[in-house]
Amino acid sequence: MLGARVSSPEPPAPSLPPSVPPRDARVSQCLLLVACALGLTALYFSRVFATGEMFSARDSLYVYLPAFHYWREAVLGGRIPEWLTLDGFGQPFAGTLVVAPFHPSKLLYLLLSLNHAFNANILLCFPVALLGMYALTRLWEVPRAGAFLAGMAYAFSGYLVCITNNLCYLMAAATVPWALWATERHLRAPGAGRLLLSGLVLALVLLAGDVQAFCVTYGLVVLLALSSPVESRRARLMTVLGVLGVGTLLASPQLFSSAASMGTAQAGGRTLDIAQEYAVHPLRLLEPLLGAYLEIPDERPDVTLAIVTRLAPSGFANFWVGSLYLGVPVLLLAGAAAWVNRRSRMLWLWGGVWLFVVGLSLGDALPLYEALYTWVPPWRVFRYPSKLVPFLGLGVCFLAALGWKHVFEVEGRRVFLRLAAAVGVGCLVLIVGESLGRGFTALLLVPRWPEMPGELRELLSQQFVLVSGVALVSAVLCVGGVLWTRGSAGVLLVTQFVSGFVVGFGSYELLTPEVLSTPPPFAEHILAQPREDSRVPIRVASHYDVAGVTSLIPGMDARQWRSLVAAQTLMPDTPGLWGMESADGTLPATSRRVRAVVWDVTPWFLERAPLFSVAYSVHPLVEWQALEAAGKKNAITDRSINAVLVEHPGVLPRAFLANARCVESYEAAMPGLADPLVRAGQVALVECGEGGAGLASGEVSAVGGKVTVGRYEAERLEFDVESPRDAVLIVNDAWFPGWTATVDGVETPILPANVAVRAVPVKAGRHRVTLTYRDVAARWGLGVSSMTFLGLLGFAVVRRQRGTA
Repeated sequence: MLGARVSSPEPPAPSLPPSVPPRDARVSQCLLLVACALGLTALYFSRVFATGEMFSARDSLYVYLPAFHYWREAVLGGRIPEWLTLDGFGQPFAGTLVVAPFHPSKLLYLLLSLNHAFNANILLCFPVALLGMYALTRLWEVPRAGAFLAGMAYAFSGYLVCITNNLCYLMAAATVPWALWATERHLRAPGAGRLLLSGLVLALVLLAGDVQAFCVTYGLVVLLALSSPVESRRARLMTVLGVLGVGTLLASPQLFSSAASMGTAQAGGRTLDIAQEYAVHPLRLLEPLLGAYLEIPDERPDVTLAIVTRLAPSGFANFWVGSLYLGVPVLLLAGAAAWVNRRSRMLWLWGGVWLFVVGLSLGDALPLYEALYTWVPPWRVFRYPSKLVPFLGLGVCFLAALGWKHVFEVEGRRVFLRLAAAVGVGCLVLIVGESLGRGFTALLLVPRWPEMPGELRELLSQQFVLVSGVALVSAVLCVGGVLWTRGSAGVLLVTQFVSGFVVGFGSYELLTPEVLSTPPPFAEHILAQPREDSRVPIRVASHYDVAGVTSLIPGMDARQWRSLVAAQTLMPDTPGLWGMESADGTLPATSRRVRAVVWDVTPWFLERAPLFSVAYSVHPLVEWQALEAAGKKNAITDRSINAVLVEHPGVLPRAFLANARCVESYEAAMPGLADPLVRAGQVALVECGEGGAGLASGEVSAVGGKVTVGRYEAERLEFDVESPRDAVLIVNDAWFPGWTATVDGVETPILPANVAVRAVPVKAGRHRVTLTYRDVAARWGLGVSSMTFLGLLGFAVVRRQRGTA
């Protein structure tokens, strides 16, 4: 990849060199390699096994555990879920990309309990990432020890360890090296089997739930094709087009469903400001070398909040990941490789791309992200520049593997030792400067926050000295290891792992699995209340933000406390763990109509929530006065976290009869939600269109009649309706394409009503109304994917049989 100094990415026709060990020896080597990867993962995450707790940081608790619980219960109950009820009045399950509905890891949740499956799902990503980087770098004839160090540095980098708070991005990052490995193998020796494998692994990046990683990986695959001599570049590009085509076809279920949802859902960076949330702040640019010096996880919650809001603004009062650490050994090796190959065209090509991605990851610190957002409209579906960080780490680790080949040569060793000495001296200067004169805090932090409390300044100073000390020791060990030729590989490997373990200790969050089976007090109170039909889930909402929690239970980790508070305050989508629904609409396939209803929180909680069957909501105690003035009831107050559970009087049922008032669009219907007749359920604002001609009778009195739930499942609803006059049956779930309705077996249109929900016209009399959801796009996608897979598999088998005949 890097010119003459590195083996060509297009070697001669494949043949086994004399040094290739026998098959049994290769199998033994592979098993040993896998055992080492698993063992290091178990060692790094030993707290998981020692405590019996589960990963729970941020989206793990808010999104994945509730969604996977929903999927698991549905499948074990004999149903393949197509509609996800637990968020935003409902949305397509397959369209909710981040829950990875088609990823094979879902099988774990059928074999294990929820918490054990979730832990296994996360932990398996690390040996997968390590082995993927190992396999990729071995294609460039990197020695095994160097390839293993690169894999270890990538797998246990700060980003991957901290992104245990967001599983889909972890799975995608772990899969990317395998996608590049499979593609490069196919480029070197094309074949039907290799084409299928490369396309399948590429598809798995998307099926993991990360569309941005999928697109960036496609770009890297094209760069692989360009990383070849001019005379073979055209052939490699044509081969890559085949790989990309197969990958796209195999990912069809996810692509088709997500594309079908785009017209109704509103995901991605809806504005430039939203898109650039969670950018990498320039103050963190030393973290790959030193480790996290702005993250103090064991301190009070308000410490992290203060750091993020006053020193390094990022996202929603926290960092996307708490650490960007890569490690001193891997950075020194990468630096040595860059210097030795400084005249390589390929180094400049890949280095230019790497710097471009660095610029994007900095978000609004540079104009680059804004320019891409403005001039490349497809980029607007993405958000959060920090999500590009694993690709930066991937590039550094790959270059470090190439550096291993040079560090035992005269020039490479000399460069490595000079870099190590420079890093060691630099770290020593940082330590002395901070210890004696507060060089880091006084020069970089205090100017950004002059009134910073002395206690916080001292904490940050201690953290900076600690990580600088670890980097200094690592640099010294690297020098000693390279000078000690016989033990250099072992010293570098141990230094890389141990330094990462020390710096990253405590950077992942665990929580007792009891939270999955024990409803917190607010949820327990809600579930204890009598309700008309237990088959219809209770819908709740939350306006509580754990970022503002300042209290702390003595002896409990601050992050664990925040997670418990999030569950207690029913932050989305934790209610799904106890069979309830969250109305807040946080998942990417949430209808833009629903977002329009809930976006302005004041009218949403004071007026609109009961209209959409929201019976309870949780608020910070400071909001209670306004809620009380609006006629809300105080169900429970928890003063330990200053939270109040509010009951909404006059909540409308999930299905009821109303008079239709026709409107042209949901934008036109928005002001009408404040109409007392609409809020009372007597009138519904229906987008009549052609299918609802003649619906508006002008009546405003209550329709009366009766609606009885016959069946209430995610994808199928049945109601027995008795109506004294022509009306509309309002079903307070999200209007979405894919839903169909029949009245007494006759197909009837489902019309949007009250901005976000469904209306089915019914005539006077008794009727059986049935609503059914089918994700047609996902089903077509499964067909396309299956035909592609089986077709290529059959072709590969036939070719192989002919070759051996």
